[in-house]
Amino acid sequence: MLGFISITGESAVNVNQIDATEENTEPVSNESVEPNNRPPKNITSFNLMTIESLGVVDGHIQDEDYAKAEQKLAEIWENETELTLSEQAELAYISSRISYIQQNVEATIGHLEKVLEYRDNISYAREEEVLLRLTELYLSEKEHVKAHSRLNEWLEIVENPKASELAFAGNLFVKIKSYSKAKEYLERAIEHQKEEGLEVDARWSELLDYVEKQLDRAN
Repeated sequence: MLGFISITGESAVNVNQIDATEENTEPVSNESVEPNNRPPKNITSFNLMTIESLGVVDGHIQDEDYAKAEQKLAEIWENETELTLSEQAELAYISSRISYIQQNVEATIGHLEKVLEYRDNISYAREEEVLLRLTELYLSEKEHVKAHSRLNEWLEIVENPKASELAFAGNLFVKIKSYSKAKEYLERAIEHQKEEGLEVDARWSELLDYVEKQLDRAN
């Protein structure tokens, strides 16, 4: 059977670079950030204390001292009532990063699902990333229904998918034997790559050949 195409070769969970000069917690306008045809998000900036604490957490992660990183996160959560919703979403996201590094799939899924509880308070880029990561993780756990559900949510909001993301979507449709959809997304991935003047991943072409043979058999 053909191999699984991952979204990316890198971890999808990384701590954002946060501007250490930001001190207020007033809502940030996203009209210049998000496309006009998508509803604006209610994203708030981080206060200085949260920024400094997250810097400590990131330092522990860089040192691979995950126990201290988790301990510091727990300390930040103790002041949950003072945290903005965007800050709470970031804490859940960083927890998912730690779990992912530790290869704890169940915990990673739990933290990423927690991030999605704050959909209105995270960027569309973050939401897209989390949905794709959940799709990948659910697929690895052979929970195809949940994977398909999260992928459909991603397809509803994504505006400029990367070729690798389109190929990933095509791969998932193969897993659930939705070959017509698989063909559509694999062809889009290959076309996108060619338009960018980049070499097409041989695995995409191989998978597309497999899909077309399955469709021929069905006919």
